[in-house]
Amino acid sequence: MSLALVVEILGDASKLSSSLEGAKSEVGGLGSMLGGSAVKIAAVAGVAGIAAGAIISMTEAAAADRDEQNKLTAAIAAATGSTADYTAEVDAAIAAGQDRAFTDSETRDALQSLVTATGDVTTATGLLTQTQDIARLAGVDLASAADAVAKAHVGQDGPLRKLIPGLEKGATATETLAAATKLAAGQADTYATSSAGMGARASDAFGEVAETIGEVFLPILDALLPIVLQLLRLLAQLVKAVLPFLVPILKLVGAALTVVGNVLSVVVGWIIKLVKWLGDAIGMLGKFLDSINPLKGISLPSLPFLSASSSTAAAGRAGTGRAASRAAPAGVGGATVNVYTTGDSIDAELAVTRALRRVTRLNGGVVPAVGWTGG
Repeated sequence: MSLALVVEILGDASKLSSSLEGAKSEVGGLGSMLGGSAVKIAAVAGVAGIAAGAIISMTEAAAADRDEQNKLTAAIAAATGSTADYTAEVDAAIAAGQDRAFTDSETRDALQSLVTATGDVTTATGLLTQTQDIARLAGVDLASAADAVAKAHVGQDGPLRKLIPGLEKGATATETLAAATKLAAGQADTYATSSAGMGARASDAFGEVAETIGEVFLPILDALLPIVLQLLRLLAQLVKAVLPFLVPILKLVGAALTVVGNVLSVVVGWIIKLVKWLGDAIGMLGKFLDSINPLKGISLPSLPFLSASSSTAAAGRAGTGRAASRAAPAGVGGATVNVYTTGDSIDAELAVTRALRRVTRLNGGVVPAVGWTGG
């Protein structure tokens, strides 16, 4: 049983109508205001997302720079056997390399090879300047040039000869290194003042700014990462604890779905068979009706008065003396229908003629006018 609540307003309802219209306008205005605010919020969120992405990128750059510093420090300690702090000397070499269009990463890689070969930071930083010139002359990266110079320093000048063809054969490694240094002198400074060098220095300067900003957020990352890793480990433990209980349930669900799938497969098979059976039955019924059709094989011949010709059509039968009394108009759709009867009776011909007249009247055709004369 349902109840209907009918509220009837008696008296002047204009104030109520105006109040409702005002509320509608205010709601519409609020919607417009919220729509604009939504756009602004979305824009702010987009900017915040970009800023967050930039901060993450800069923090990652700072972290990579710190890893490179730690790697070089470990290499120096291993090569020199000393725990002395070479930070100031290394930083000076990096700054000089940046003035010559080499990044801090390139300089650290080169210093690692040179320190490992010489066992001394001062000697390595001295060879670094020569290595930078050779790299620019040979057109190779600083790390490749540093490897060749380091090997030449310990008596293997083959790699250096490959970098700079034309060096004197048979000379000592020290002589080869001296000759290569003389040929390449000033190449790094020349490149640094070229358009390509200036572009490389500008790009490196922007990278340094990003690393500096990232260093501010690096302590935050250092503080958060252990917590995140701990949470991930706890999540993994939780999954391992819950998974043994979930596996049987998931297997039961899978088995149930398999049963449902099998049932649906059977039902669909039945439907397909039913549709095929109905199609065969309809086909057989059509064949049966066609076989018992009493009109099958009967065709109506052309009647002269239904032809498209406007000439006078003569109709008659031999021995009767009957003929059409006037010209027959156009037939049904321009078709010609001939009617033949047996016997002397004209009743069949008249019946067909009347039927054709009714058809042409119903379809807007020309009504044939037929008159019969004779006995």
